[in-house]
Amino acid sequence: MKLSNATLLAVLATASFVSAAPTEHAFESTALVTRQDATDLLDILSELKTVNAKRDLAEGDDHTELSKRADSLIGQLITALANSGIIGEIWTTMTTDPAIKSELGALIKGAVQQAIVSGPALIKAFWNSGLIGNVFKTLLNDADLKSVLLGIAKSLFSTASNILLSYGKGGSTTAAAAPAPAATPAAYKREDVLDKRDLASLITTIVTEIKNSGIVSSLINKVLADPQKSISLLTTALSKGVVLFQDVYGWAKQSGVLDSALNYLKNNGGSIVKALGSFLAGELSSGGLSASDINNAPGTAVGTTTATAAAAPAAAAPAATTAATVYKRMLY
Repeated sequence: MKLSNATLLAVLATASFVSAAPTEHAFESTALVTRQDATDLLDILSELKTVNAKRDLAEGDDHTELSKRADSLIGQLITALANSGIIGEIWTTMTTDPAIKSELGALIKGAVQQAIVSGPALIKAFWNSGLIGNVFKTLLNDADLKSVLLGIAKSLFSTASNILLSYGKGGSTTAAAAPAPAATPAAYKREDVLDKRDLASLITTIVTEIKNSGIVSSLINKVLADPQKSISLLTTALSKGVVLFQDVYGWAKQSGVLDSALNYLKNNGGSIVKALGSFLAGELSSGGLSASDINNAPGTAVGTTTATAAAAPAAAAPAATTAATVYKRMLY
């Protein structure tokens, strides 16, 4: 079902009215979302609702085909959200929603424990959320992994002297810069772009539809299994306290995800390597590490998990919810 421009405006107006009361989360998105983007997102959610309703009544091959179609639509929704530039706001809104915050935490826990989350995605999320220093400090104090961290340091920097010369006080290389901002979207006609009020209403409507359609679990599991799209979700969850750093570190250590993250750091670390150099220079200068700790570090093979991760089973499709809201009545 394709929404007309008038219907879109009605949906956004209704969402704006219903959500007019003060909320914990204030929308600050600077994304330029066109009315066509908004229509496409709502069309996907509309079709997903229809498919799920048919699937609930279907059996055998029909049920299988409708399940495949629903899974495909969730994939399309994730891609459309990413392309629209508001996926970060969607995660922020969901992670601050008391009704689903605990569910999100449980889904992330399961994905890390079952090694569905990739190591590179996790370490990038630690970096983006400002927790990379916590990672290095925890590794340094971890009896199982300290030697691994020092071995990586030796592999990357060779000697303690090199670290101090490059990253110590007065060194030629400073701490890593923050990630570059996203490219500015192409210019659009003003009338084609949602204003801030309509954009906030769109985000509220999408999150409400996701909750009411019973697809939270399917959506989050699919995102977490994507090495790229999971980074934004994990970053937001860590930043908002949906999951705690020490918990995630422990789950990742047990499952082998942390091994994968450290291998990524060793081979493709980029700016994170610079942050590691700055951290180690600080430890060397303060006496937290000695030069011999790095110069005499053992080999750099990474593989010190305390348990072997089992292959993650496919996520089960969630049961459909029957809750009806003004959003759904207006939207459909």
